[in-house]
Amino acid sequence: MRVQPARAVVGPAGLVLALAMLVAAGAPRVASADERPGDIIGLWDTGDGAHVEVYERDGLYHGKFRHFYDEPPADGVDAKNPDPALRGRPLVGADFILNFAFDGKKWTDGRIYNPENGKQYKADLEMQDGVLKVRGWLGVRLLGRTVSWSRLDASAEGATER
Repeated sequence: MRVQPARAVVGPAGLVLALAMLVAAGAPRVASADERPGDIIGLWDTGDGAHVEVYERDGLYHGKFRHFYDEPPADGVDAKNPDPALRGRPLVGADFILNFAFDGKKWTDGRIYNPENGKQYKADLEMQDGVLKVRGWLGVRLLGRTVSWSRLDASAEGATER
């Protein structure tokens, strides 16, 4: 099989898109066909300063901040929320993972709210070897960002209240 040279793609944006598509096409899928809808329910460490509780409500999956072990954004207040009525609410207890549905392999069609800038992003959640992969994006999914969250032991739940 002969691969076309990169010059066949016009412009830097086209090159970035083509490279992203090649990487995505070659990336192995590790997700198990044995995933169950409730597998993501529990307490997770985001790896960047927060513990998050994922829960189910009315058949959809949501998540809220339970604890910040590093300095929370805006001193722990939702100061950048686009809704002025919510700008004073504490981040601990606030839902920021919103309305994910399980499709048989992963949790899709949800949104993630970023309190650092007040924006919502489209997102998918996927379990891979016990790690929750959280992928968020604006516009094109291939150009999004994925972070890995680690499940916390059930005994850590009582220790995360603050």
